[in-house]
Amino acid sequence: MLSLALCIIFILFKVVPYQIAAIFSHIKFNELLRKPYICPLFLALTSILCVFSTSLLLAVQPVVLPNGQSLIEGLDTGINIYSPTRQKFDLSGNWQYSLDNEIWNNILIPSSIDYEGEITFQRRFKIDEKILKNYALKFVALGINYECEILINDIFIGKHSGGYTSFEFEIPTEALHLGNENIIRVIVSNKLSAFSTLPVRKQIWGWKNFAGILRDVYILAVPKLWLDQVFVRTELDQQMKQANIALNVNILNKDFFPVVKDSITTKSKSIVYQLSAEIFERFTDVLIAQSVITPLQLEANKEAQISFSFIVNNPKLWNPETPELYILKVNIFSVDGKQKTLIDQYNTNIGFVDILIDKNQFIVNGNKKIFKGVVWHEDSPQYGASLTYERMEKDVLLIKSLGANAVRFAFHSPHPYMLNLCSRYGLAVFQELPVWNVPGKILKDENFIALAEAQAIEMIKRDSRFPCIFGWGIGDQFDTDNELTRIFVERISNVFRKYDNRPIYYSSRTLNTDVCASLVDFVGIIAPRTDLKTFRNILTTWKRQNATRPLIILSYGKEVEHSNRNGYSDPMSQEAQARFFLQHYASLKEAGAVGSFVSALSDWKGERPILSYNIGSHYIHPVGLLNHSREKRLSYDVVRSLYNEERVIAIPMGKYRSGFPWAHVVVGLSVIILIGYQSLNRRFTENLKRSLLRSYNFFVDLRHLHSVSGFHTLILATTISVTLACLFSSILYHFRNDIFFDYLITYLIVSNPVKELLIEAAWNPLLGIVAFSGIFFLLGILVGFIIKIVSKVIRISISWFHVYSVAVWSAVPIIFLSPLAMSLFKIMENSAYVIPSLILIMLFLFWTCLRVLKGISVIYDFSNVKTTLAGTFILALIFGGLFFYYDSIYRLSSYFDLIVHLAQNLY
Repeated sequence: MLSLALCIIFILFKVVPYQIAAIFSHIKFNELLRKPYICPLFLALTSILCVFSTSLLLAVQPVVLPNGQSLIEGLDTGINIYSPTRQKFDLSGNWQYSLDNEIWNNILIPSSIDYEGEITFQRRFKIDEKILKNYALKFVALGINYECEILINDIFIGKHSGGYTSFEFEIPTEALHLGNENIIRVIVSNKLSAFSTLPVRKQIWGWKNFAGILRDVYILAVPKLWLDQVFVRTELDQQMKQANIALNVNILNKDFFPVVKDSITTKSKSIVYQLSAEIFERFTDVLIAQSVITPLQLEANKEAQISFSFIVNNPKLWNPETPELYILKVNIFSVDGKQKTLIDQYNTNIGFVDILIDKNQFIVNGNKKIFKGVVWHEDSPQYGASLTYERMEKDVLLIKSLGANAVRFAFHSPHPYMLNLCSRYGLAVFQELPVWNVPGKILKDENFIALAEAQAIEMIKRDSRFPCIFGWGIGDQFDTDNELTRIFVERISNVFRKYDNRPIYYSSRTLNTDVCASLVDFVGIIAPRTDLKTFRNILTTWKRQNATRPLIILSYGKEVEHSNRNGYSDPMSQEAQARFFLQHYASLKEAGAVGSFVSALSDWKGERPILSYNIGSHYIHPVGLLNHSREKRLSYDVVRSLYNEERVIAIPMGKYRSGFPWAHVVVGLSVIILIGYQSLNRRFTENLKRSLLRSYNFFVDLRHLHSVSGFHTLILATTISVTLACLFSSILYHFRNDIFFDYLITYLIVSNPVKELLIEAAWNPLLGIVAFSGIFFLLGILVGFIIKIVSKVIRISISWFHVYSVAVWSAVPIIFLSPLAMSLFKIMENSAYVIPSLILIMLFLFWTCLRVLKGISVIYDFSNVKTTLAGTFILALIFGGLFFYYDSIYRLSSYFDLIVHLAQNLY
């Protein structure tokens, strides 16, 4: 093996350059330049090269989608709402960014940047002497994707991983300067790994991995004695008449003087510090309950954790129909005799709601609840993932106007302002970790579990105070068929249960072989895109196997072409999408579903191109009730009528006829005619017969007697290339709507541009046949080139024409597939013929490979057995090396298990 590896290295670094040099050494450039067509050709090629180079440079330039909106103030900011003892210094607005720390460009923050890699952001900010003297300062970020480091005046402040959870770092006093000479620098990288980041590298039907400071950033000034963290947990009694509020408070004292002295050790009068909590009505500011006063024993530069609880009598309960909210105020006071001074106040919106799952029902405040939901994605064409406050509120109003009472934030945590909106307007929220399409071998990894635990804690500590949260999702469509996954599910479920008592779930496509369902409160179904009969069978089977669990469809929907109004007979029309929801929603009601979520409110942009439709951008997922720009489709009105139990308008059928791929028939027939025409030539026919029936003698004559015509070889190479192209195009055309096939090629083809070309070829057969013909023709030249290079290594003299002729005439059996090539797309419409057709093609390709090896053995004058073994070994070494290389980067072997489990759950 070592000697073979050395041979390959020798070929790559010695022989190939030598051969190229030898080719150019024979070119007489002086004579060539005198040709009249050379100069225009040279100019044309130079122009093409310049355009190509410019396009490559433009392609790597980031596309910035700025929000730049100032921080919202008041009681509705999501987190860190208004407090009389605290101040915020907004860092949104004008920043600079650089890709190389040399060239700097202006940018508005927050922004979403369509770019993958590391970006450095910086800006100046001002700190007054009074603030620096009397306050402790914290850097707060609501979302920076994915990994970031924060530096202030070149002093490291902190590092964070996770693009959609909020975080804060205390800023050391020594890191700050008076005035406007402070420079904050944020180094951001959104590079995702296939196995060591959360989320992992994006797969099909995911979301766009925008880079940058996606959400608000600001500096929070708090008193030097402050409430650093306040964790709130509410619980109602069985009669729903009393609510218990349990608080876990973390208090920090940073050089705050004077501190209270122990009354036992001093007789002097000292200032007393007290902790209390109060509940006020959200809109009337009427005090309805307060805790007992808790005295504080504090030391300078120390941290204290205090837990206490109190009762609220006859609270107004929160539910989507009546979203009653309260303001919780937690206070630290200093008491000096009769004088009481407020030191710090922490405020937050809360509500009282009781959520539990009883057998197969969702019970909210003692009553059964049916969720009429919609999936929402944090994305728009104007702002990317950095939606403005106005856009978020408009989306919530669109959801409420739909008649929905629930929203699923798919894939990851939203901006906390969205949760504030849902709490105020009345929308039950199902919120999830970004554990998306992850195989079991990665889920069991301790480092990955640690990442998930950290993000789960950040998510629940930030958002558990919102009464709208009805369920915590630990992931979407990960490998729940794998026993290894149980470790992950159990660990993350325990994290959520430690901090909160609301239901825990995950969503899945692999329901038939799921092994993790017992570890969560319910499993949400991601409904496959299938016919209505199969959809009903899925619901019936699931209910029969899970009689004690609620039936909740967390996603169902259908692709649509926004401009298509041809009637529902056209499967890509708006009418077809509207009819889809009309029929499927009726099936859900018949099955007794506890909840269903339409996918989605609007179209959104993904990270990987999608094969299964051919409308506009392959990166836009066109399944929304609104398009990407929030223009309504017919399905919006239909779903609104269904959710409000109103009469649905009649949906026109229209007249639609599916297209016919004439290219396969015409091209395949042309190949047959061309072969038939060439068969009239006696020499061509004789060579064709001899290459098939007496291949050894044919290759011997080819080597010694130069027995074939160059023109015939070229014609044969063309027909073989076109036949293979037609076959390959037919296979792609057949599977173009198959979601599992799309999953498969997405995992195998890691390059987006390559997959885009494949998609274009699948939906445009003529273009695909032309492109694949060129690829297969070049493949024949490449095979001849390899044969020639190896002949140089083993010191055998063979001309270029002969090695290429061996490569071409060895592939003669392919032309007998030309009748199949012109009709394969039609044959494969019958599912019973798909596998036999593919097996037949594979057998012919295998036969061709054996013939190539036999031809090589003849012209090298080697044993056929030795040549076959050596050739097989070299191919195995090459492809094995490529596989291990890509596996080390993309974990293809781990994802193979996930693909198999998806295949086992096809309907």
